[in-house]
Amino acid sequence: MSKARQFIKDYTRSCSNELCAIEDRYGKKVISYHEWLTPEQALAAVEIAREEVIDKACKWLQGFMECSNLFEYEVSESEQKEVINDFKQIMEE
Repeated sequence: MSKARQFIKDYTRSCSNELCAIEDRYGKKVISYHEWLTPEQALAAVEIAREEVIDKACKWLQGFMECSNLFEYEVSESEQKEVINDFKQIMEE
């Protein structure tokens, strides 16, 4: 399970989101509800997913550059690190 999915599962209730407090206001019953995820928690889940995608893409890019050494051209280890760091920086922006 991805970290983002696990985060959502941990912060999402599997029961009703109805709060226990029920008040009568002007003769009407008012039932309050709680959000399943707060906006901050939802944004945190998106950030976790984005970090996972960047990590997977960097691993793929590293593997691709290592395979390219077997064919037409060779990419030095320092060049590989530079490309991956540039890629991470672009993705984080």
